[in-house]
Amino acid sequence: MQDRAQKLSDLLPRGSQSQIAEKLNMSRQAVGDALKRCKPGNPVVIEAMRIARECGALDTAKDLATLNAAA
Repeated sequence: MQDRAQKLSDLLPRGSQSQIAEKLNMSRQAVGDALKRCKPGNPVVIEAMRIARECGALDTAKDLATLNAAA
C-alpha cells in the first residue's frame, strides 16, 4: 500500500474548488494556493473542511489511516 499524507484537496468532490471560489468571490487559483498552504484560520480551508465533512470524505480518510496503521 502507498503511505502518504492525504491532502485536503484530495478529499474534496469534483468541482468543489470552483464552488468555493465562487462562494468566497476568489479566483480558483487563489483557492488552490490556499488549500496547498492549509492554514487553519483561512476561510478557504474552513469551507473545504465543511464540504469534506458533509460528503463523508473526512471520516473515510480517518478510517483508511487506521487501517494503514494496523497493516
